[in-house]
Amino acid sequence: MYHYILLLFFLSTISLMSQAGMRFEELSKRLEQYYAEPLINDIKSQLPQGVDYRIWGWDVGDFSGDSYNDLALSVKLSGDKKKTNYVYMFVDLDGYLTKVSEMPFEYVEMPLEIGVVIRYGICNITKKREKFNWEIKGFRFDNGVLVQQDIFETEKIGKYTHEKTVDYRSLRIKEKYIVTNNSTTVYSTDHLIIPSFFRSRLIYKGYQEKTNSNYIDYVKNGAYYWYGDDDCSFNISSAYDDRFLYFTIELNDEEIVFPRCDTCCGDNVEIWFDVSREAKKGDRFVERKGENLKFRKKVEAGIISFKIFPGDFKTKRAYVKDISTTDNLYKFQAEEVKNIKVVTSLKDKGYVLKIKIPFLLLGYKAPSPDKPETTEFGCTVVVHDIDNQFRPEEETEIATSSFDKTDPASYGTLVLIPANQWFGWVKNIYKEDIVKSLSEFGF
Repeated sequence: MYHYILLLFFLSTISLMSQAGMRFEELSKRLEQYYAEPLINDIKSQLPQGVDYRIWGWDVGDFSGDSYNDLALSVKLSGDKKKTNYVYMFVDLDGYLTKVSEMPFEYVEMPLEIGVVIRYGICNITKKREKFNWEIKGFRFDNGVLVQQDIFETEKIGKYTHEKTVDYRSLRIKEKYIVTNNSTTVYSTDHLIIPSFFRSRLIYKGYQEKTNSNYIDYVKNGAYYWYGDDDCSFNISSAYDDRFLYFTIELNDEEIVFPRCDTCCGDNVEIWFDVSREAKKGDRFVERKGENLKFRKKVEAGIISFKIFPGDFKTKRAYVKDISTTDNLYKFQAEEVKNIKVVTSLKDKGYVLKIKIPFLLLGYKAPSPDKPETTEFGCTVVVHDIDNQFRPEEETEIATSSFDKTDPASYGTLVLIPANQWFGWVKNIYKEDIVKSLSEFGF
């Protein structure tokens, strides 16, 4: 909803803008209420020199979190025949307005289609991709690193409008299909993404590798008995290699209950996979044939799940139980069950669970880290929290989605990231200086 309102705000300001853009001299007068003359000169010196240009959009606000005004500009070079605007971002660093980014954006018909709005600590860049189709990319600056916070996209497909928001910080994705004429939602999903990087890969600052689940939206059962993060919440990270898929789950739990018998209740974790088909272009829920859409509304095959008990951290080790599938396992899959490994360890007010799962058990070969595109499957982690073994009806279930095992739209997403790609976008403004310094030292 925030991005939709932001898009309406941007569209409403288009009519207020000059149809020819403004020169820097005109902009500088408007900036005087925000910046002293030396700071305005900082801006001018970092914009294109020796060429004529026009400014088609601008906004002032804080997207670096330091309470000082930052600046974003949408600039068109007058002599450039290409349909390209350049978005400049300036941040107050040690009393100087410093350019932290210069990014090209292509427009369809007119430069005004590239807009900038700074709201709630985010610099949002709006772009029209084609008629009826828009995108908004949000950026924040964090201690030398420019990070893409999220992306919001709209797309018209036949009688439907498709809206999609991916938040790279919370790793939450919201997606829905609306009948354009009457605004009726016919299909929607809201879940967390688990990015899985090739094992031992170094994850740089700004990229999110841990998915944190502490949302009341994803507490399916026992919300009345759940009182927040300390009671039960968890984060999960993942990796893969040429044979196995790995998960590390760090659970916050003030009261760990181990089942004392086979039929007794106790804390446990479930991992559910929807491997019925690999997602194509990130679209796991809908089949497209031109402008015709077929929504996937029920699970028919390809579901595999595991229930994991953490052990008592003394004499009873962690173990896997209740492996279930919607299909009969092939012989090669069944043979891989013995290769599932799980270990746990205590931490302050909770425990850490690590599990490795053979890809062949899921019916797939491990994807090559050198492949050019990501691999996506449905995947939801569900934590069952028991605080009193004599009151199993007070169990709380918290997951990485609003989970219903029969509904494909309620499964979260596991994204296997190739070695040359990332999930999100990050730019370190000191990268070139660091590389230069290392070169001077002989690296």
